[in-house]
Amino acid sequence: MVSRIAKQATNQVGLFIFDDVDVGDFSGIYQVFSAVERIRPESFSIFTFALRLQPVICTGGLTIMPQYTFGDLEMDTKMNILVVPGGEGRRMPVSNPMIQSKLGAVADKCDFILGVSTGTLILAAAGVLRQRQVTTHWLSLTELQRREDVIPYPGKIVQCGRVITCAGGALGVDVGLNVIRELYGQHLVTEVKSLIEYQQAETQLTKF
Repeated sequence: MVSRIAKQATNQVGLFIFDDVDVGDFSGIYQVFSAVERIRPESFSIFTFALRLQPVICTGGLTIMPQYTFGDLEMDTKMNILVVPGGEGRRMPVSNPMIQSKLGAVADKCDFILGVSTGTLILAAAGVLRQRQVTTHWLSLTELQRREDVIPYPGKIVQCGRVITCAGGALGVDVGLNVIRELYGQHLVTEVKSLIEYQQAETQLTKF
């Protein structure tokens, strides 16, 4: 099913959503990849997926109907970029073994895995971040530090191989731009920033 979204898309971006997901944790990344699609059509195909095909009520009441389920992803083409946002609702996927297993299987096939804010905790629970330096929102660093399978790092944006995590939703734009820089170079990053009128904050990427 995923391949029907944009058959010619070079990069397929899957956004995992769940009840009480924080809108700010995925809106910035979505805006960046959408901007690239306007500048270079068929570069990205962005879609949402969830455990079930039923309305997802985000923090603040915004309702989104996911386009796909994990089952759809298993039957079709490769996802290049996985985006996992956080929010108060993270406790459900963090404690659900079925989601952990399915999310881990999806992540194994991705070129980039992006954990935004407490979305890092969801990825950690899915076993995706083993022995990697990662970060999360400062209010949840203690929770991350209790895990023995990851290496917590108190940075704003941390990249360890194909995994990029950030400390908060507002940094999602920067995370998206870092991915664009690796895939297409600084010139396209400059074009995207101009299109969305973005003045980059003074944050430093810590790369391992």
